[in-house]
Amino acid sequence: MSLRLTRPASRALATSLALGVVLALGACAPATKDAAPTASVAQADPSKTLDQVAVGLNGSLSTLNTGQTGMILNYYVGTSFAEGLVGVDADGQLVPALAESWTQPDDTTWVYQLRNATFSDGSPVTTEDVIFSINLFRDAEKSPSTAYYWPELESVEKTGDREITIKLAGTSATFGWTPSAAAGLYVTSQKSYEAATAWGSAQDLLVGTGPYKVTEFAPDSHVQLERNASYWGAAPKAEKLRFDFITDDSTRLLAFQEGKIDLALGVPVDQVDQWQKTEGARVETVSNLSYQGLTFDSNLAPFDDIHARNAVAHAIDRTGVVEGILKRNAEIATGITSPEQLALNVGAEAAATAVAGLPQKDFDLDKAKAELAQSATPEGFTVSLTYPDSDPSLGKVSLALAENLKELGITLEVKEIPSSQWGAELGNGEQPVSWMSYTPPVPTDWPTDWLLGEFNPALFTDPDIFALQATAVSTTDPAERVDSVIEATRLALENTYYAPVFWGTSTTAVGPRVVAEDFTSYFFLTSWPGRLAATS
Repeated sequence: MSLRLTRPASRALATSLALGVVLALGACAPATKDAAPTASVAQADPSKTLDQVAVGLNGSLSTLNTGQTGMILNYYVGTSFAEGLVGVDADGQLVPALAESWTQPDDTTWVYQLRNATFSDGSPVTTEDVIFSINLFRDAEKSPSTAYYWPELESVEKTGDREITIKLAGTSATFGWTPSAAAGLYVTSQKSYEAATAWGSAQDLLVGTGPYKVTEFAPDSHVQLERNASYWGAAPKAEKLRFDFITDDSTRLLAFQEGKIDLALGVPVDQVDQWQKTEGARVETVSNLSYQGLTFDSNLAPFDDIHARNAVAHAIDRTGVVEGILKRNAEIATGITSPEQLALNVGAEAAATAVAGLPQKDFDLDKAKAELAQSATPEGFTVSLTYPDSDPSLGKVSLALAENLKELGITLEVKEIPSSQWGAELGNGEQPVSWMSYTPPVPTDWPTDWLLGEFNPALFTDPDIFALQATAVSTTDPAERVDSVIEATRLALENTYYAPVFWGTSTTAVGPRVVAEDFTSYFFLTSWPGRLAATS
């Protein structure tokens, strides 16, 4: 699995994290490290249409509004009916969406030319609607889960008949991806939003401009969509699209075997063989660039003592986790932001070298015992660690860690809780230790942008780390950005605010009726319904 968490816009919003449940780790073989499309034996028949494609999600949604809950599954559903000014392609690069073109006259100015488009309710998309949507999704009170994407703006103005100019207050290394539906913007009708009581709820369905429109939403059950006749682009091959929330792995597998769902997200490691035995099924595995590790709140006992944090960190058998529990469908994390993401700035070799040079807490129970002996709780302690019900793999990793900690006299109480509860509790100042699982939706969204920033979920306050991270998010020099992130990460790991465990993969099962074309790490963040086709 990987869960995508967003960075709150203020400390007061730390308990309303945008988080996201996604894909369980696991596959039939180690995933490749790049985002190249995976091969599929099935062939598409472009002349065929599908009555409906059903998708089984390994988590549930309580709202369709990503501004209120940035679960990655919200984004996977949202990109089927919503758009931003720009979109993301199969390689994570920017492509036109509601803006048919754009220019960047200088480092802080972006000018977008809007296409003629229509909302799913039949009303025209106006320049005023787009400006309203931008201001909505960057509002920290109304949209805490997307506001963090948006840097401070000097202005957002209509500068032509269908032209919008955005001026940033300062430079930003990542802004190009911000106004996309994979990041910080769903363009919606101002009239529909203002008429809603709870925008994004079952009663107030979202109005968007994507290939589908929402016709029914039952929280914690399903979302039903049908083709958007007003969509400006090519019509998808399936007349209807349905998402069923099936959090139990065995239930989801049975639904797949019986042909009730065509796509299944979150194939777990220990069930891969069963999924592959379904006649005509394919299993697609890609690196999802996710980060998984422990987060320590250094303000709470017993982890207000660095020796206690070090003791737990030295008890994590990362090799055993990756090779044993995850069957090598992950990579041992030696940092926070993965080298694959850093490589976009400085190249693969330099990125790998930079990450390899970070300080490590190697698995060594003797070192763990020595650290605990120096702590304020040398005889051990009892602490709880929860994991979301969407990811049984994290439960297995937690239980393995609990066994190691027993040898130190530390009791780790492992408990599964609903993913929504898990996300709400992160960074709330009440959890001494918690799992962090972060899946970036776009190449420029780095876990360190949040985890090392002022509103980090570990709740540490370190001006040196904050200054370095501020440089990383503002500089336009790629090498300077990586250097700043690496140095900030070094300081955070030296203080054991975080204990990295692994960088993950995600696995999706594709049924015999459907071909998923150009399946990459970014598949479900593209306008992916247009990449589904009927098998020949």
